[in-house]
Amino acid sequence: MQLSWKSGYSLSNRPGRRSAARRTNRGRLGNADGPQQFVFVAEHPMRDQPDVNVSEEASLSVETPFEVSGDASPTRRVADSPGPETDPRTADEFQPHRDNSEDQGQSPCSSTPTDDGQLQSLADGDSSYEWSSQVATTTIESSPMAALDLPNTTSTSLPPSVLYNNLWQRFGPILERYNMEFCTIPLTSDLQMNPFRYRKTIVPEPMFLVHAVMALAGHHVQSPSAEDHHYTALKLLRESLNASGNVKDGPSMLDAIMILFSFDETQSTLGYWSTHLKGAYGLIEACGGIEAWTTSARADAQIGLLLWWDAIISLLSREDCVFPYAYVEAILSNPDDRKWSFFELCGCPHSVVTLLMQVVRLSAEKRQSSSMRYVTFDTTMIAQIEQALESWHHISPAALAFGSDEEDIQKDQDCMHCSEAWRHGLLLYMYRVFRWKPGSPIPTHVVRWARVILDHVVACRDESMVARQALLPLFFAGCEQRDRSVRQKIVQFCSVWNDRTRYQMFGSTIPLLEEVWAEQEAKGFENVWWGHVVDRKHTTVSCYPLQMRLCFG
Repeated sequence: MQLSWKSGYSLSNRPGRRSAARRTNRGRLGNADGPQQFVFVAEHPMRDQPDVNVSEEASLSVETPFEVSGDASPTRRVADSPGPETDPRTADEFQPHRDNSEDQGQSPCSSTPTDDGQLQSLADGDSSYEWSSQVATTTIESSPMAALDLPNTTSTSLPPSVLYNNLWQRFGPILERYNMEFCTIPLTSDLQMNPFRYRKTIVPEPMFLVHAVMALAGHHVQSPSAEDHHYTALKLLRESLNASGNVKDGPSMLDAIMILFSFDETQSTLGYWSTHLKGAYGLIEACGGIEAWTTSARADAQIGLLLWWDAIISLLSREDCVFPYAYVEAILSNPDDRKWSFFELCGCPHSVVTLLMQVVRLSAEKRQSSSMRYVTFDTTMIAQIEQALESWHHISPAALAFGSDEEDIQKDQDCMHCSEAWRHGLLLYMYRVFRWKPGSPIPTHVVRWARVILDHVVACRDESMVARQALLPLFFAGCEQRDRSVRQKIVQFCSVWNDRTRYQMFGSTIPLLEEVWAEQEAKGFENVWWGHVVDRKHTTVSCYPLQMRLCFG
């Protein structure tokens, strides 16, 4: 067992050894002028022994400082809870019961004594997974060994360990902030049936769900243990999905899948999205199918968002969706009877979503037919959808005509601008996928559509958080723009929302656009479209058997 002698130090950043002469001059422990505090932390004593389980007491205890006589200045004691002066953007708020002296610059793959390391020890039974920063803290008993045979030790005082009755008591502050702030970021506006909100309805709380919430919250507060929670949540969720007869945890497992999908969106536009989608589809089918889940308003909203993600990913790849169209028909039916709307989830109105779901299936059929020698794609349905989109217009709620206040009018205008961006973005998509031939000149109305999208996006208020929902239409528009000032506005938009939301899918859109622009300048604007670059990203050789896809949802 390896022990680090000072709080915040681990085997990878332990202090340098003093010379023998200096130790001789100061003595073994220095002057006995004042108390000295040490914190002993067992760093991965069981990493290579998967058969040894950490005791329940050890998993609930925290690092406990104890005093040994010496001359060093006493270190700050571990606080039971974060004080009001705590910076909300630091990792200490994410882990309120740990010492602040932790080295924040340490790599996530190195061993770090974190306060929440005890949670990861619950998943330590599988030797095939190596979880970083997985530490089991121990409670030191009052015994001769407590001083570890240090000389000149006169007294040892050991405060009791901090124990928690449940996970909510332990991680309450960060879970509260997650429910108040972080879970609303992916949505157009917060709603009662928020698909990302953490529900404390099951006792005891499923560990995979707690880890998933802590991973997403940890990303927003820049905690170094966010990745540890992410990996542990995936492992525990996989075990729960594979366990037979675990139907009672179905809603919690769907909650975890939604949160883990959102966590991956914070990392990049490119990811293994089909893993989450296939897992969700298998879970829903195993627990009664779409009919059983739509009886819950929250699960209904979650499936609606899963179908939206599935459609957006398939739209770019021009491939079949994971969920069958029967799910789409069930969710799109009776929109007035639901307690949520697609615009609240993704910023696209229900009528445009209905057309988009049809376009997704047609684009997959178009790509399949292009590789078949004796198959001709019928464009009759395409013409009907184009006509429906061109005649579509935003309809304001009837309540606005009867003495609405200014905020209601502003919200309606934001809704109109975002909806118009999606409508024109879908028209741009259909032209490039179904009408355009390589080498043919681009019609002027296509360039006008692209500029209209940018104008609508910019017209949305910054405070409303609505404009960021039009990222995919803005990407389509950016690929049709040759004016450098317009391109710069699009890049600035992505950069601003990347910083505001902390979702890296905005930032990773910038190099994708720059790659399209560079190829257009090199090969000619009429010879290059976004599909060339997207297909290259999808076919990139990976060390994993799964295929990576782009998601702008």
